[in-house]
Amino acid sequence: MRLNRLDLTRYGKFTDHVIDFGAPVAGGCDLHIVYGPNEAGKSTLFSAWLDLLFGIGAQSSYNFIHPYPNMQIGASIDLGSGPAEFIRIKRAQNSLLDRQSQPVSDSALQAALGGLDRNNYQTMFSLDDESLEQGGESILASRGDLGELLFSASAGLGELSQQLVQLRSETEDFYKPRAQKRILGELKAELAGLKAERDTIDIQASKYAQLSKELEDARTRHDEACGKRKDLRGRLAAVDRLLTARPRMADLDRLQQQLQDLTDLPEVAPEWRQQVRDLGNEEAALEAGGAALSEEIDRLTAERETIGVDTQILPLGSRLAELERLRTRHDTAEEDLPERRAALTRIDAIISQLLLRLGQSDTREPEELLLSTARTATLRELVDARASLDVRLATARKEVMDASAGRNDAREQLQAAGGSDSALEQRQSQVDALSEVLTVLRSSDHELRRHSAERAIALARQDLDARLEALAPWRGETAELRTMRPPSPDTLRKWKVQSEQTDSKSAELAQEIARLGQTLRRFEAEAEALAQSRALPSTAESQALRAARDEAWTRHKTALDPQTAQAFETAMQSHDDAADKRAAHQAEVAKLNEIAVQSAIAKADLEAAETARSENEKARAELRNSITAGINELADTLPAEMPLEALEGWLERRRLALEADDALRRHLHDLEIAEQDRQAARARLVKALAPLDPDAAADDDLETLTTRAQQLISHETRLETHRRNLAEHERNLKRRELDLRNASEEADAWMLAWKQACAGCWLGEAEKAPTAAEIREALPLLGELATALHDRASLADRIAKMDRDQAGYITALHATASEVGIETDGAAAAAIARQLADRLARAEKARTRQEDLSRQIEEATERQRKHAEISAAHAAKKARMLDSLGATTLAEAALSIEQALERKQLAGRAEQTASEICETLGATSLQEARAQLEAADTTELREEKQELEAALETLDAEIQHLFAARTRASDAMNAVGGDDAVARIEQSRRTILLAIAEGAERYLRLSAGIIAMEQALALYRERHSSSMMQRASDAIRTISRDRYTSLASQPDHGRDKARELLIAIQNDGTSKQAAEMSKGARFQLYLALRVAGFHEFAATRQTVPFIADDIMETFDDFRAEETFRLFAGMANVGQVIYLTHHRHLCDIAKSVCPDVTIHELTP
Repeated sequence: MRLNRLDLTRYGKFTDHVIDFGAPVAGGCDLHIVYGPNEAGKSTLFSAWLDLLFGIGAQSSYNFIHPYPNMQIGASIDLGSGPAEFIRIKRAQNSLLDRQSQPVSDSALQAALGGLDRNNYQTMFSLDDESLEQGGESILASRGDLGELLFSASAGLGELSQQLVQLRSETEDFYKPRAQKRILGELKAELAGLKAERDTIDIQASKYAQLSKELEDARTRHDEACGKRKDLRGRLAAVDRLLTARPRMADLDRLQQQLQDLTDLPEVAPEWRQQVRDLGNEEAALEAGGAALSEEIDRLTAERETIGVDTQILPLGSRLAELERLRTRHDTAEEDLPERRAALTRIDAIISQLLLRLGQSDTREPEELLLSTARTATLRELVDARASLDVRLATARKEVMDASAGRNDAREQLQAAGGSDSALEQRQSQVDALSEVLTVLRSSDHELRRHSAERAIALARQDLDARLEALAPWRGETAELRTMRPPSPDTLRKWKVQSEQTDSKSAELAQEIARLGQTLRRFEAEAEALAQSRALPSTAESQALRAARDEAWTRHKTALDPQTAQAFETAMQSHDDAADKRAAHQAEVAKLNEIAVQSAIAKADLEAAETARSENEKARAELRNSITAGINELADTLPAEMPLEALEGWLERRRLALEADDALRRHLHDLEIAEQDRQAARARLVKALAPLDPDAAADDDLETLTTRAQQLISHETRLETHRRNLAEHERNLKRRELDLRNASEEADAWMLAWKQACAGCWLGEAEKAPTAAEIREALPLLGELATALHDRASLADRIAKMDRDQAGYITALHATASEVGIETDGAAAAAIARQLADRLARAEKARTRQEDLSRQIEEATERQRKHAEISAAHAAKKARMLDSLGATTLAEAALSIEQALERKQLAGRAEQTASEICETLGATSLQEARAQLEAADTTELREEKQELEAALETLDAEIQHLFAARTRASDAMNAVGGDDAVARIEQSRRTILLAIAEGAERYLRLSAGIIAMEQALALYRERHSSSMMQRASDAIRTISRDRYTSLASQPDHGRDKARELLIAIQNDGTSKQAAEMSKGARFQLYLALRVAGFHEFAATRQTVPFIADDIMETFDDFRAEETFRLFAGMANVGQVIYLTHHRHLCDIAKSVCPDVTIHELTP
């Protein structure tokens, strides 16, 4: 994939901006530098490229100019099969379009990306300061593991080390051999605690029945007392309700008596009280308002009749307004005329001066000298064109001379370099073929593979020897190792599991036998102490006395003599004494019987444990024999008693030795292939070089042949450069000569047009046509003359109009004054005008006052009419109110309303009181409540209340004692526990066992995953370490300027011997692990690994553009130069784009890679 063009149509700060990366040059360096100052949009460019590939997210920070619906990005992308046009817009679906704006699937881009998503692309194919620093920290976190570093560099998994560390930490938190305070140990400790608690509860179970009965009795007594107290409290509440309801009934009777005195009043609403008050206030206001209105109308009518209006002057108002306008013009003309006549004199003087400067003062009228607009424009255009034409003629003559001299110099340089004016086409094609072969040769990595294979062979031999030494005491060749038949992994795992099981079982059985022996000894000692303390006969002794008694009875029944009778009596007495003692100490006897049973059980368990231990020892011996037989099948020199762990370690070292031998064989094969490729490349170079340099075939050294070919190409390139330079100078000379001819022809055409422009006016009347300089000076004077003539005509016209305005005003003023009877003889115009204006003002003032009084009279009459309507409505409303209350005046109505409202309030209080009495006594009606109160005696109720309160006080004290007894019984019961406690303990035990099982399952799953990942890393390391290590070594040597000469690997001698650590070799021969390197050196190592990973990716898949954003901001010029050298190498296999705001980096990139393309962004 390659980016040919990026269209920032509407994205971020950009609008219709295009960055054209051009088409790739065959065999060239596809390196691009995008330069721009801060805030120029470099980060926006990178984000736009990612949004084009993977879509614009739901939230974007680049919509600050163009809203979401208008955002658009476009690009021309080479997908391998040819360039394709794509457009990306902001849309949830179908956001990728083709050049016809039709939706297309994202699969085309995804296929070219090889399945990379946005995060993987940013990790693998972009670099900035932040990712460079994180890469250095990831090297430190991986502890230098070679497999992890190589895999991260080429696969883009930068946090692989941290994830493996987290997984290992999780497994060790659950279980770690010989470690304290792990989750599994804590769960096992909880199991042991639960077992001890259960044993304790089982020992005290004999007390459970007695305590349970005591608790039940205490609970029964407490519940009976609580029930009795509840009954007493209920009766006390009923008595309180009766005593409370009796005074409320008396209040109700008093309210009902008051209501009977107010039965004749009508029903009124509360708001009627305010309505009656409002009617009284309105009536008084209406009476006062009617009188005031009548008085106002009479006063206004009298004033209007006293006013007189001048009817003679009023009709002439418009004519007097026009006279005022004419007066203004008359006064203005009287002030301006002297100045305007003086200005006219000055303009005449200016016109005379202009005619003098034009040399036409006495020949003709000034208007005849004026030119038309078209002729003036033509002359001005020709004057302006003449100046540039003269410059072109001079420049063209000089350029012809310079081009001729340049052509001669280029011909001399070509001849001095040993070339002619033209090159042979056949030789040029041969040089092109040689250049193509040389380019292919340089891009080939056979030399790199040969050196890498030689170094790898030396390291592999050392590794093989070291791994064979690690197999001591065995000695031999790798062929013998391959003929061995080691136990299979399943067999080893089986042996290991069986060994762990037998060892664990042996320890458990030994611990169990010791515990059972101690338990048995404790039971025997307890029984002996109990028997001695009470002088009790044991069960065996009781059985012996019973047998002696039975035997004596048998003998006495046979003989029936005094001796047998005495013997029987003695035996029976001994048995009876023993039975009496055991009966008197029944608890101790039961305890002895229980101890006897437990002792028998312990003896049986001890015998079973000893038998199991014997069988386990037999199984251990058989397992040891199997392991010994397996060791003997491997080699006679290995000790037969080798522990299983040592055997596993030896087999692992054997596997590593065989892997080292396989690696050595692969490196030898790689060396052979690289040498064959080298010879093939030499043959192709000799074949291409032979037509141009026949002596080259005698040289066998590929490097010498390459140097000679490059020198030949460089010489031919210089000659071709001189030829192109000569051709360019000849073409330039022809262009300059053509320019000179064109300029001369334009000068001739100008002269003809000049003569035609002057003809037909006074400029062409002279014998000799005026020059362009003369016309350049005359044209502004003609413009000033035209302006002066126009100003003179305008001013003369204005003076004539002012004279007419003054005469017209005087005539109109005298006519108007005569019409209204004003004498005008001998009077000044201003005095007449003032008389007319004063008389008109007085007449208009009188008319305005008369009109204002008429309007006020009409308004007062309208208010009087509305007042009459309001008075009629008020009277009707008052009549309705008085009729409804049966009153004749508003005062009587107000009294009736107050009494009716008081009755309504009393009725509400009576109803509420009745409801409260019924609710208190629980009666459904007032009659039922009254009957209950009549049936009860107040004195008896008070006495009963006192008795109930005393009984409740006594019962409360008794209940407290009963509750204390119940609490003590419950505490004793809880202290002993019961069957439910054992069940809870068993449930907790099962929960812990389930947690152990789940934790063990996850532990095994994670451990297996970690082992698989480590094996995958080791396999990846074996497959890719040779090529990637060589590329990474070359890269870090270039970046560090030979401070670090190479990279190597060595086994981890710590906890994991299967790991290999990455080390860096310095120029003095010393080596450093990744953890020992400085922070800056780790950054360089990470950059070197990323470069090697890019080449590894390019070797197997289609490349995608690689973008780096100002990662050399802290680099000095030397480091920057070497880094650009690495980027140039990457650009030979794929496109590389570097974003920067440092101008000097562009110059450094040009010095390293002359083919670099620089693009500039403006802020």
